[in-house]
Amino acid sequence: MSTSRFFALTALLALAAAVVVEPARAEAPVQSFVFSQTGFADEARITGTFAGADLDGDGWLYGYELTGFELHWSGNRAVAAFSLGLDDRAGLEFELATGRVWHMTGVSQDAEGGRHFSYDSMGWPSYQVPGTVSDEPLGLSSSSWAPLEVSAAVPEPQSLALWLAGLGVVALRRRGGRRH
Repeated sequence: MSTSRFFALTALLALAAAVVVEPARAEAPVQSFVFSQTGFADEARITGTFAGADLDGDGWLYGYELTGFELHWSGNRAVAAFSLGLDDRAGLEFELATGRVWHMTGVSQDAEGGRHFSYDSMGWPSYQVPGTVSDEPLGLSSSSWAPLEVSAAVPEPQSLALWLAGLGVVALRRRGGRRH
């Protein structure tokens, strides 16, 4: 492959990657996370996901910056299993640099009453309020002092597209080098 064709192809691939990635860069990139907390009675656990973009650029994700939220409580003898979604969330304070949840809460309200989850970590390990799940109609709750574990989820499609475009350029370059 000639040098001019190689540069033209490289420019075309870069432009294609920019078209795929640029809409995500116009706003803050969406990041996805999974979370879980164990240590509740009867081996119950909280699991879920949240996604959002740091719209104000302060290094934190807050409830108003979320684009996705799911929380699943497995249930135990005190509080029956339930799930919460994006419309049920009430708050989140997540520090992106440390991957630490400082506060998370969600409430589901139906004809029978509310189901609630809350977690606070104010300077752990020196001070921590346990994760608590409650059933408002029954007046019961279940708590855990275990930390809420959070990790990054699978990369966003825009990141994957840029990575694949770069891999394509490297492959074409290697292929072109063998013909000479």
